[in-house]
Amino acid sequence: MKLLGGAVAVTGLSAGRNTATAVQEGGPPNRADRVIALEDRFEDGSLDSDTWETGWGWGTRTRTSPTRMVPENVTVTDGQLRLEASHEGGKILSGSVNTKNKVTVEPGSYFEAKIKFPDRDGFLPAFWAKPNDETWPPEIDVVELFQKGGGRPDTHYSHHHLHYSTSTNPGDRSTYEGMGKSYTPGDDLTQNFHVYGVDWRRDRIVHYVDGEPAMVTTDPTVLDAMAKGAPFYLMCTLEVNKIGTAPTDEEWDEQFVVDWTRVWE
Repeated sequence: MKLLGGAVAVTGLSAGRNTATAVQEGGPPNRADRVIALEDRFEDGSLDSDTWETGWGWGTRTRTSPTRMVPENVTVTDGQLRLEASHEGGKILSGSVNTKNKVTVEPGSYFEAKIKFPDRDGFLPAFWAKPNDETWPPEIDVVELFQKGGGRPDTHYSHHHLHYSTSTNPGDRSTYEGMGKSYTPGDDLTQNFHVYGVDWRRDRIVHYVDGEPAMVTTDPTVLDAMAKGAPFYLMCTLEVNKIGTAPTDEEWDEQFVVDWTRVWE
């Protein structure tokens, strides 16, 4: 991990203890070889500005949906980060946070979050990472939930993806490729928290759900493309109407809830 613009805030940790062994849930499979570089338990009642900014890293709007990100839809309460979506006069407003120019990850990093997703057609909540210099591809989607209006798969299957260029050159959209898999731990992901993580190494990228591998990638072209795009920054975003359609004849009160986030090195 690279820390940009000064020291990163490490919150929710007690000085002088072995944080790696003290962690009771989550963590990389090879925890003994790693240390926690960042942990945010959202216990301070406000967003840690040394780690996070609101919005996507590039701004408040995107070409992929009508969603506009606003800071009012990002709150920290009861020890949790909460992202909400709302509609107002035909406008779609939502919440997102990012670590651009503050905290970045690269090969050798394990990054994870404990998340409960919202249940609403048209919602696309995601925990993901992309190059800090805003080139695209590549991209690592730690986890997404596709709310297409398709019933049980919308709430019981997490999705894990990698986006890259076969030329391995960052920003080369002409050779873009994507790969991904779906995974289910067997319950409703909008009713229960689960831990979603990625172990990014030089020789593989492994997506995890609750410590179980959901997708393993060893393709050297993919790995080279990802490494060339490093460092990446992290984002938690709630996009609306990219897939599916959220009805606007009622208020939306569902929340994308993050209990904690960590980066291990």
